Amino acid sequence: MNILKLSALCFLATVSAFAQFPLEEQRAPEASSSSSSEIAVVPPLPASSSSLVIETSSSSMVETSSSSLAETGIAASPSKTVFDSLRGHAYNPYSTVGAASNVFDLITTPSDINGQKFAYISPTSYLGYAAFPIGIGTGMLGLDNSAGGPAALVLGYANSTFGVALDYSVAKNWRWASDNTLNYNIRETDIGDNIGLYVSAPLPNLVTVYANASWLTYESSADNLDGRKTEFDDSEMQANIGFLGKSGSLNYDIYLNASRYSKSFTNSKDHKAIYDGYWGFGWNFNLGYSALQNSIARLIIGANSYLYAVFFDETDESNSDNKIGFRTMPNILTEFSLFDNWLAFAGAMQDLRLVAGDGDGNSKTSKLEIKHSGSWAFAGIRYQKSNWALEAQVSANMFRNPFGGFAGNDMFSTIGGFMYF
Repeated sequence: MNILKLSALCFLATVSAFAQFPLEEQRAPEASSSSSSEIAVVPPLPASSSSLVIETSSSSMVETSSSSLAETGIAASPSKTVFDSLRGHAYNPYSTVGAASNVFDLITTPSDINGQKFAYISPTSYLGYAAFPIGIGTGMLGLDNSAGGPAALVLGYANSTFGVALDYSVAKNWRWASDNTLNYNIRETDIGDNIGLYVSAPLPNLVTVYANASWLTYESSADNLDGRKTEFDDSEMQANIGFLGKSGSLNYDIYLNASRYSKSFTNSKDHKAIYDGYWGFGWNFNLGYSALQNSIARLIIGANSYLYAVFFDETDESNSDNKIGFRTMPNILTEFSLFDNWLAFAGAMQDLRLVAGDGDGNSKTSKLEIKHSGSWAFAGIRYQKSNWALEAQVSANMFRNPFGGFAGNDMFSTIGGFMYF
């Protein structure tokens, strides 16, 4: 054991102590109940949770002998290393551009599904994915309830020229309640949908163009026999178009975003309606620079940033208003191959925001806010063989007690299996 590898293990053990709290989700647009002051007009970042993942290296990797893998920890081909194999959702929780792809990236850019052959199951995250050959292309099937909302059915297909994926979640609930003593009879309906459509196509010079759109809605209503009716209606639509690629050591992901949100409440007895809504537009530019890399280690430094503007509707209770903002999330991802078939990885991120405007519907008030929203770190270890791997990851919010997680029972909250064929 040399000093460098021993130091890497000590570093990993130290960072793993910061394991008790999962990364707070950066999915502001998805939460239709979020306040206007916390609106963010970008597609959701991958959800991050403290996790233990079991996965396998892809069969598309160049075949290596067990002796060369034991000696170097990398594939025999210099163009395909252990750093490039497809990962599970526990890897790269801060979306560092230029890192290895994980299974959720195959939904955003479905053209990457082409050529994949794997099965992925995570019982604690309530999801499973599989990719397999179909004709001249590759199909993907996913069953996903990791977001905690309506369970999603994910379907994807890709060939050498394009890829398409559909993410469909639906929830329906009808209830009837009656009480002869209190003399009431109520029919209640809850309906929710979360639908996303994704397309992408590879272009020359390692560039991929992509577009996607999503629709999230929730409706709830209650009817009494005396004619009174109460209705709630929340909906959100988003659309994105962009491209990603690589130029030398610089990786980039640049896209435009538009979103529409609306919320209403109606009570037919009082004929009262409260309405809220906004239009949002954003320009997102995510960069990742491979600052250092050799046969056993690499370091990527990046920043996921966007400019956005929000235009609030005029309602009976407030005037139209707007706000503009800039948000940047600098991040670091490092990976190190140590011992036979072992790979350590770790990273950190901070969230910084600058917002002008308050969106309160009062033109006489204004606000300028500079906010440090949080800091996070994660660390993981991966054991891999020719067609499978074991991977464990933990993450922590630096603003909280870094050792509190050891008092609980869920230091690793995600366990799964990832096998390639």
